[in-house]
Amino acid sequence: MERVPTQRLATAAAEARDRWSIPGLAVGVLQDGAVVSAADGVLKLGRPEPVSPDTVFRIASITKPFTATLAMTLVQDGLLALDEPPPGTPVEATVRQLLSHQGGLASEWPEPIDAVVGEDDDALLRLTRGEPARLPVGPGELFSYCNVGFWFVAAAIARVLGTTFEQAMRTRVLEPLGLTSTGFEAAAPASGHKQVEKGATEHALVEERYPRVRRPGGGLFSSVGDLLRFAEHHLGGPGPLTAESIAEMQRGVSAGPGFRYGLGWFLWETRAGWAVGHPGSVLGYESLLWLVPGERLAVAALSNSSRGYAAIRDVMRDFDLGEEERSEVALENLTAFAGRYRGQDIELEFVPEDGGLRVERTEVDPFTGETSVYPSVRALPIGEREFEIVDGEWRGDRFDFPRPGLVSMGYLAMRIE
Repeated sequence: MERVPTQRLATAAAEARDRWSIPGLAVGVLQDGAVVSAADGVLKLGRPEPVSPDTVFRIASITKPFTATLAMTLVQDGLLALDEPPPGTPVEATVRQLLSHQGGLASEWPEPIDAVVGEDDDALLRLTRGEPARLPVGPGELFSYCNVGFWFVAAAIARVLGTTFEQAMRTRVLEPLGLTSTGFEAAAPASGHKQVEKGATEHALVEERYPRVRRPGGGLFSSVGDLLRFAEHHLGGPGPLTAESIAEMQRGVSAGPGFRYGLGWFLWETRAGWAVGHPGSVLGYESLLWLVPGERLAVAALSNSSRGYAAIRDVMRDFDLGEEERSEVALENLTAFAGRYRGQDIELEFVPEDGGLRVERTEVDPFTGETSVYPSVRALPIGEREFEIVDGEWRGDRFDFPRPGLVSMGYLAMRIE
């Protein structure tokens, strides 16, 4: 792949930020050890301070490959077994299954976290002595995105090392890699902004409420530069993991609509070869870390908007770095997929329409308990059971029906009528 010019990257970032009306966006590209970066917009609406490539954002679920990296340092030391349940927890799923989202667990805790734990050093240990919500499938059967699984692995790490999860992350991952801008607290990060309603261009500031026990699945703050240094290690550069551990993390273990998943990493097929990476979305931030090992290439993109991923995806398309496009196929019996489906905190309805499906989506925010109704979108079939959304800010997202009566839109949901 040709080198990405700094000015072209800056133009792409500015145009995408303006197109989707998001407050701020920072993007960086690592190619063969050299970094170019750009930023556009502001740290906080109503304030003049600009976003820069050094700005710290909440990276949300990009935390997951960090947690998986930490777990692999213990595997290397013989302190944690990938194919056994995490020590001291009540789950049957193995560490490998939990780190690949096939532990048979619902993504969120079955009751409000604030009601059952506090913020002290033992909060994660107390929470994970309890019983998580189960899915209608068992461990190892199907992919279903799961924050809780990462909490159980992190709690086991803390128990084994006799320290906190945060201290383990700092001493075993962040400090060895020199990630000075990365941590679970930040002095002056970009402020998170959410749309006033799903699909809207207007934004409002998000109130920061992030329980400590959630940190293993999405609690880190970081910058573009630090994320690219982390990526460089996973492209073979120096750091705490052996080459064998890096390869183990990047090996597909489970599969979902349009991807495979390793240990803390999504795997996507692209024109440039297989890519590994992770998106993030929480509390008015959306982000992406994307690596193409065959090209020794990495991209980090951070935004302070709940629709930031639409802008990030446009930047990726500008440089032909997105997922491999799939052609539409014709399906005769779309009524087999029609109906209402319900999962934890999500309800979906699919209606056949003009050779595709009309998708209605409602979600409950796990932080606020607020219900959000998404704009209706259209999806077209790209396989016998797989569909791709073709309009709106979620254009390009995929979902599938892995079994009769089940749909996977990242999370599993069951047909209810």
